[in-house]
Amino acid sequence: MPHVFNCFKGTVTMFGLFNGFSSNSGSGYIPEMEQTISQLERGSIVTKFSWRKRAEKKTLAIRRETRQIVWSRPSTSGSRPIYDGAVNMREVKEVRLGKNSKDFEKWPDDAKKHDFSKCFIVIYGPEFKLRVLSFAALSEQECDLWLKGLRYLVKDTIYAPYPLQVQGWLRREFYEMESCRETISLKEIKAFLPRLNCKIPTNKLRELFNEVDTRKRNEVTFDDFTILYQKLLFNENKVEDIFDRFSMYSDNSKQITLQEFQSFLVHEQSDEMGNDERRCSGFICNFLKDPQRDCQEPHFTVSEFLDFLYSKQNDLWDTTKDQVYHDMTRPLSHYWIASSHNTYLTGDQFSSESSIEAYVRCLRMGCRCIELDCWDGPDGMPFIYHGHTLTSKIKFVDVIRTIKEHAFATSEYPVILSIEDNCSLPQQRKMASLMQEVFSEMLLTHPVEKNERQLPSPSQLRRKIILKHKKLPEGQEENSFLVKNEGNEMDLRNSTKSGVMYLEDIVDKEWNPHFFVLTQSKLYFTDSYKLEQESERLSEDEEEGVMLNRCRSDVSTEELHFSEQWFHGRLPRGREEAEQLLKQYSYLGDGTFLVRGSVTFVGEYCLSFWRNGSVNHCRIKTKQDRQQIKINPLVTAEFSIALQEPVPQPNKHEGKPWYHKQTSRLQAEDMLKKIRMEGAFLVRPSENDPNSYTISFRADKKIKHCRIKREGRLYTIGSAEFESLVELINYYEQFPLYRKVKLSNPITEDALARMSMIYKHKLVTITANTTKSFIPNIRKFYFCIFGYEYKARAGFLNKNTIPWNGVTLNKQV
Repeated sequence: MPHVFNCFKGTVTMFGLFNGFSSNSGSGYIPEMEQTISQLERGSIVTKFSWRKRAEKKTLAIRRETRQIVWSRPSTSGSRPIYDGAVNMREVKEVRLGKNSKDFEKWPDDAKKHDFSKCFIVIYGPEFKLRVLSFAALSEQECDLWLKGLRYLVKDTIYAPYPLQVQGWLRREFYEMESCRETISLKEIKAFLPRLNCKIPTNKLRELFNEVDTRKRNEVTFDDFTILYQKLLFNENKVEDIFDRFSMYSDNSKQITLQEFQSFLVHEQSDEMGNDERRCSGFICNFLKDPQRDCQEPHFTVSEFLDFLYSKQNDLWDTTKDQVYHDMTRPLSHYWIASSHNTYLTGDQFSSESSIEAYVRCLRMGCRCIELDCWDGPDGMPFIYHGHTLTSKIKFVDVIRTIKEHAFATSEYPVILSIEDNCSLPQQRKMASLMQEVFSEMLLTHPVEKNERQLPSPSQLRRKIILKHKKLPEGQEENSFLVKNEGNEMDLRNSTKSGVMYLEDIVDKEWNPHFFVLTQSKLYFTDSYKLEQESERLSEDEEEGVMLNRCRSDVSTEELHFSEQWFHGRLPRGREEAEQLLKQYSYLGDGTFLVRGSVTFVGEYCLSFWRNGSVNHCRIKTKQDRQQIKINPLVTAEFSIALQEPVPQPNKHEGKPWYHKQTSRLQAEDMLKKIRMEGAFLVRPSENDPNSYTISFRADKKIKHCRIKREGRLYTIGSAEFESLVELINYYEQFPLYRKVKLSNPITEDALARMSMIYKHKLVTITANTTKSFIPNIRKFYFCIFGYEYKARAGFLNKNTIPWNGVTLNKQV
């Protein structure tokens, strides 16, 4: 992946305020942009292109209150739309006119039906590799409307005051949970708590919920929800736990007046704005963005003041430094230059995708020096890719056209193209001709000054493209190419052979594919390699499905009882298993109980309890009342009993080979040092908390530890909840636990014994170079299976001939 270093700072301008549209009072005039956004809110019919399926008609709209782009199936009924997908405007990086996306390329026949000027793409995402939405509008006017409106709203959203950003986030969360009556219940609130990193007992949560549920309907509206949010996050009686000098700046402990805020700025922040009452007043009004409180002496409530303390508006960074304030008239060699290496790659150096969008991303992030790794193409035109590897190829001409379009989008200072040229002279000439044609006046071809004695300055080179390339030696032959410095063995160009071979996993005894690179003295290989590269161009619907569909139990974790110690879920052997557990814990006395999922009445529950030496079962009946589930009371004429102790939860993990009950942190690290494989792991009790466990595992060539908390009957890791340690481990064997690392190699007694035997016989042979700039995950290995026959040549590999599918034991090199 391209490595981005220090960047030039581009000029940043404030672009409107969040919902900050104004009109001339009393004139009835509505600004043009407000009219545009109102039209986008109503939505318009577009054709949506995606990689996964053919183009189809959608209704595209914006939701101003949540700052989202949404799309749905066209509807004529006037009913509330059901959205197929949504993208947050804060994640949008660019809105671009045209058909420059793989979605349009995938369906060329459909794309031909739409003019270039009617098409646009939305590029978004939180990571370096961005995702794309591709649309075709019905007319040029509608397309232009979307381009102007979205570009305005994206910038407006990024610079919105903190309270309005929180308000938008709460709206999005509420809309995802709300019912058809536009309300949510206690059940949804409980499921929402992990999103706040808030853990609170169910009884306490119910108390707070009842306080805001003033209508006593067991459901709350959005306004009630925001009040509950404040109660969960801010306890006004404990403000001084956050800011210990709060009482010095609030006489009544209920609000902070304008004068008190000025005092805070002067004495705590050393901020000159505190001496200007008018500036302070305007600052508070702009922060709150509440028209009803836009007055000469505004104030903060306690929660608003705490919001301010944690907001971007209270950042340590001096925003005046967002603009370039340095002297840019010195020679170019006097500056650090933001540079990118292997700019074209979106992943690793062996098999990832090369993309022109990587150039767009780097240029818009501020890079001023980017790399073009050029190789001869079969049609006489150069390609760009990582030579001698399985990385995909992109056309040189597409790359330079993209560079021209985006070179100065962020900064006007010069862009340097670092040419890694592996092309023959004929194709180099074509490269030169193409760059002159595409870049035209932008390309620097002559000295800025005729008699210059030093390099020109960045100011002199504004909006210029500079080539960095080695000169051809005199007498260079027509079909030859530049000779590179052969001193760096780690460069793939110096490899003798590269490709995919299989390597035996010493723990699982399975043969797995890896990408190998052979140099004159060493053999390097990656941790893993997929023979069939999966397409990463998931549609928006697929991505949402991947994020939401976690294979869990049949019972939803949103149910209030789900985490209670007495709830045992749906027992595999139902009634029989419940009776076995109650007999096992009968010594706890009468009233020992558990609640389980009913086998006969799916979706309902059964209470099983111990009384007078026998097990009793009672179905918990439910019924629907006004779209809410009501539970009937448990009444019998024969006896009465109070429920006492719950049956303890079974510890299913104790029989698993990866669980080490008596292992300490130091012992776990010693074990993991013996098995140096990414994803090697074990689980042990925490040394600091009796209700916690720890996963010790290997990732990024380091030993890491991750805590698992036991809360009630559930095991939590971050915000994810599991009914057992076994379920948790099974999940992270299929999905990454840390970055891209899955739990793949359990540390068992058998695995440790095998490793001891290997070390005893000294079968460790090929070692990795200490340099870290090449392959990030290099390991030692012991056995290898060959996919092709190798016939020995004199003086090479000790003259060994290896047959196809042969297995060899490596020797010391």
